[in-house]
Amino acid sequence: NDRGWGRGTRPVMNVNWDDARAYIQWLNGRVSVAVAAAGGAVVPGGVYRLLTEAEWEYAARAGTTTRYPWGNDIGRGNANCRDAGCKDDFANTAPVGSFRANGFGLHDMHGNVYEWVEDCWHSSYTGAPVGGEAWTTGGDCGTRVLRGGSWDVNPEGVRAANRDRNTSELRDDVNGFRVA
Repeated sequence: NDRGWGRGTRPVMNVNWDDARAYIQWLNGRVSVAVAAAGGAVVPGGVYRLLTEAEWEYAARAGTTTRYPWGNDIGRGNANCRDAGCKDDFANTAPVGSFRANGFGLHDMHGNVYEWVEDCWHSSYTGAPVGGEAWTTGGDCGTRVLRGGSWDVNPEGVRAANRDRNTSELRDDVNGFRVA
């Protein structure tokens, strides 16, 4: 159920981590068929995937060290979040691209919908991989990491460093995903 604000130009929502993975598997199957039909080599496992937590934060920060890629204050019209905190004009999700792109040309990294990433939940970064790969051992792999915040959190919740988690089976109108 997208409540009428999760289709068209709006971000996908109300999906769980397993749904996101199933979509990527489907997408990779479509790409493999198209590549094979064109006589190209098929990449084992496909070319699309969820971002890792490290990749997500790198992409969201876009080379900055501030709370948000545009600075340390949420400001007006930079992200979609709750109440007057972000000072946007949306009661729930906003059409994709409603806010200016960050320094890497990426839209909507902050707010709108949380984005599932590949990693299992760990309460700290102690022992995390250092090369940007997904952390899929140890921790709680029945619980997955969500990044970016959503239309239903305060500005603190959409900071580049903010992390959240939920069970991989949870479907919620604040959860979506981004494909790498």
